[in-house]
Amino acid sequence: MSQVPTAHNHLLLADTPNAAGWARRHTRDVLGRWQMPPDLIDTALLIVSELIGNAVQHPGDAKQPERLTSAELAKVKVIGLNLQLRGQAMLVQVADHDKRPPVPQNVDTDAEGGRGLFLVEHMSSQWGYYHPPTGGKIVWAEVRPSSPPKPQPATAEPPPSNRAARSRPFKPMTNEQLPIGDPNLMGRVLVGLRRI
Repeated sequence: MSQVPTAHNHLLLADTPNAAGWARRHTRDVLGRWQMPPDLIDTALLIVSELIGNAVQHPGDAKQPERLTSAELAKVKVIGLNLQLRGQAMLVQVADHDKRPPVPQNVDTDAEGGRGLFLVEHMSSQWGYYHPPTGGKIVWAEVRPSSPPKPQPATAEPPPSNRAARSRPFKPMTNEQLPIGDPNLMGRVLVGLRRI
């Protein structure tokens, strides 16, 4: 009987505007050390960003200033980020002090925010929340690697190499070549756009 590989990592973050950035850096480092596939890392980074962002931006709370004095910093609460590897699946958990449940929002197409839980729902295999006995809430999402890409049929002629920096003619992709069946595509696109 083979054992399922497991690993666990926990990070406490100050409930400040830069928490999502620190959480992404930490997640990338941890998942890289765990040798997770790149598509799973990208998906996990998006989910961590959204869950930490939701934990920091509590609806109805006063917006915190970008810079905090030491007296204000002493009053700042913490957010917990918990990463767990369970076989091929990775569990992301974010704990905060707010008891209000996460509620997906219906937003207009031109709205700049409010799609975080929609992305979490579509990028994770499952997600939810619970109230621990210590108070607050924990929002969790499970991430699984995407299925391996389908092999493409061999073409009669190989694609031309571009070693001499010659321009290639534009060839639009056909519907058969588009990765429509990849549920993590949207997340990887968003992660790529955030890096720009």
